Amino acid sequence: MDLLKIHTLLRNQILDNLGLVISSVTDMSNGTHLNYYNKINYAFGSSLCVQLPYTADATLCRIQIEYETTPYSPALCWLTPAQTADGLYPFLLSNNKLIHARAWFPCQDTPSVKFTYSATISVPKNFKVVTSAHLESICEGPEIAVYTFLQSRPVPSYAVIIAVGSLEKRRLNNRTDVFAENKFIDTCMNTFHFAMIETMLEIAERLCGPYMWGRFDICVLPPNVAHFEIECPCVIFISPTLLGGDRSSIRKLARNVSQSWAGNLVTCSNYEHLWLNKSFSIFISRKIESKIWFCEDIKFYLEREGLTNLNAIIQNLSNIGLLRCLLPNLTGWSPHRAIKYVPYEVGYVLLDHLENMLGGPSVFEPFLKYYFCKLAFKSINTTDWINYLNAYFFDKKMTLDCVEWNSWFYNISSASILPGVTVRETKCFDLAREWVKWDNNTHSIPSMTYGDLDDAEKIIFLNYLLFYFHTDLCTEKLESISHCYSLDSRNGEIRTDSLQLLNVNRTFVWLLLCIKIRWAEKVESALKFATEYCSPNYACPIFQHLYEWTKMRKIVIETYKTNKEKMLHKTQEELDTILHLNL
Repeated sequence: MDLLKIHTLLRNQILDNLGLVISSVTDMSNGTHLNYYNKINYAFGSSLCVQLPYTADATLCRIQIEYETTPYSPALCWLTPAQTADGLYPFLLSNNKLIHARAWFPCQDTPSVKFTYSATISVPKNFKVVTSAHLESICEGPEIAVYTFLQSRPVPSYAVIIAVGSLEKRRLNNRTDVFAENKFIDTCMNTFHFAMIETMLEIAERLCGPYMWGRFDICVLPPNVAHFEIECPCVIFISPTLLGGDRSSIRKLARNVSQSWAGNLVTCSNYEHLWLNKSFSIFISRKIESKIWFCEDIKFYLEREGLTNLNAIIQNLSNIGLLRCLLPNLTGWSPHRAIKYVPYEVGYVLLDHLENMLGGPSVFEPFLKYYFCKLAFKSINTTDWINYLNAYFFDKKMTLDCVEWNSWFYNISSASILPGVTVRETKCFDLAREWVKWDNNTHSIPSMTYGDLDDAEKIIFLNYLLFYFHTDLCTEKLESISHCYSLDSRNGEIRTDSLQLLNVNRTFVWLLLCIKIRWAEKVESALKFATEYCSPNYACPIFQHLYEWTKMRKIVIETYKTNKEKMLHKTQEELDTILHLNL
């Protein structure tokens, strides 16, 4: 670790530590051991205080910290072979989310501090290493391969990521390689060719300025890993559930692309200002999607979807107080516990409102490019951002003076305005209602064809059936829907060899609908799906709905116990509770 002493009287360096076992701290200039101690903070780990050597003037100190992680580190996820897709070799994934970096290396674990880093990692020869840095070299021996990485651009601690596994590597384009287990690699290439990765990056560059990270690789995780939201440069990590080749994959990838600027390039100074990462990435990703599809209705639909979720969150958090604010007071709170209550969609609405009031995209998008270029590799707070906004739009001072910043940041009810229903939602609702009215004896098949719907609309249609009309449906009617739209041959079939024909999100909603209607023939497919994609997002709702079906409880519990070893510990805990196995 290289430290620049900016004052001769600076004697101590304080680093964050969560569960690391420190063996020694050494001054690399002369090999002497340095004194250190840990100051415990039970909520956030401990402070590792290192006494630096005395120097007559400001100079560079190089220290080496020898340490070990523990098996209980919240930052390191060790998957057994059974928990991977191929089922042959273990898999390692780090997850630094917010303040977990301190649980696998000593650091100043705050987004206000950025640093460059290098890494030398030794692994068995049949494993590959993926990190948020550039691969410099691979030195292969008879049994061991040594990977060397360098990140020459400053990044915050949460952006230092590592994944190690038995992965295949394929070239997608000049700046994107794809890493995935053998089971998924062919489907990955089909999906990412469809998803137009390079087109997304080019659109983002037109909006935000040059892409500063060189590589934009993609690593596909095992299917039992829960939703993975880590902002890191050079590589993105996604779930194989996005490999259906539809717009759901494009939405997630657009969000990842946008985070290369909002979060990685310009970062919030602390997590009270996390909206500067989250809301900006939502804003940019929706612009990317609407430009890819040449359709403003896509943006409007995404806005409505986000605001629907926002209003539900607000309604459920009426007693949380300031934690419902866009700028919460996190004093004494763990960011992990608090940020789930922060409505980042409000930040998107604010940015969209500012764009409209300042003159539209042709005026506001050049500001985005100015903002990311001017503040590249810096960490800022909300006041800094407002100051840059005012400086850029100095000729629109009267307009900006009318913005009620306190209302936007501290009173979310003033900003949570739900837009009207979109044309695509109306189309899906009408089709669902036609099926509710349909009777095999008196009416013909609904005139609107399912094939006329795009991927997002098909999920909207099935969700209307699931949440609004399930009481008006029966097994016979679902059989007709399935036959008419080939749901079981295209979307309901669970294939263990590839994902080529499977849209996971659509299949998930379809199977929930089948369970809700008590279609017994679909229970086997539902259980197979839940154990194949056994992250909490999919497994928990399916097991819960099946457990509520008293007749199926025995087979549900037996299936869970048979497949339990595939699941991560957190998923097991949740399912043990759902199935009442921990009583």
